[in-house]
Amino acid sequence: MLEGQFKARLRGVSAYLRSLRELEKRHKTPGKGFYGAASALAASRAASFIMIYNCVEYATRETIVSVRKRMEGDSVAFIELEKYWQHEILEAHFKKKFEDGVNHISIIREFASFTPGKITWLHKKGDIPFSGSIDHEKLIKFAKDIGDRNWRPPHSSLGGSDLKTVKIARNALAHGEDTFEVVGSNYSIDDISDKLKRIKSFMCSFIKMMERYEADRKYLN
Repeated sequence: MLEGQFKARLRGVSAYLRSLRELEKRHKTPGKGFYGAASALAASRAASFIMIYNCVEYATRETIVSVRKRMEGDSVAFIELEKYWQHEILEAHFKKKFEDGVNHISIIREFASFTPGKITWLHKKGDIPFSGSIDHEKLIKFAKDIGDRNWRPPHSSLGGSDLKTVKIARNALAHGEDTFEVVGSNYSIDDISDKLKRIKSFMCSFIKMMERYEADRKYLN
C-alpha cells in the first residue's frame, strides 16, 4: 500500500517534468522573452529536487512509523526488542530531559516509573530516527542498525547514490546557499528524470525491506 502511494507521488513529479519538457521545447529558440523563460525553467528544474526529496522523506517516515506502531501494538516486552529500538525508545523518553538539565531526583523517579520499559515513542512516533537530511548512506546504515543486514539496493539504482545529489541540491535551496536558477542550470530534464527512475528503484526496494522486517517481527532480539 505504501509503495503504491509512494509511486503515485513520484508520478506527480514525472508529470511535472514532462510539462517542463514541453515548455522548454516552446522556448528553445532565442527571441522575445527567451532569457527570462530560460531562467524560469532552470528554477523550475531545481524545484523538482525539493519535490523528489519530499517523496523520499515521506516514504522513509511512513515505513518507520508503521514498524513503530506494530511494535507498540505487539505483545512483547521492552527487553525483547533489538538494542536499536530499545535505545530509540529511551531517547524518546529521556534525551530532551537530559539535554534540558532536569532535576536528578525527578529523572530518577521518571525512570523508575518507566522500568521495565514502555514500548512507546510518546509524541515522537513520526520523527525520523537519525539526524540530518536523508540520503542513501543513512538508509543503508539504518537497515543494518535495525538488524536487517541482508538488504542490498538494486543494481539499477546505482546503490541509491542519486539521493545524495538530491539531498545536496535540496539543502542548498532550503538554506539559501544557491538560487533556484543556479541549481537548476546544472541539470537537464533528462538528467533529473533518470535520477528519478533510479531513486524509485532504490526506495521501492527499501519499502519492501521494511515491510518484510515488520511482517517477520525482526525487531525482536
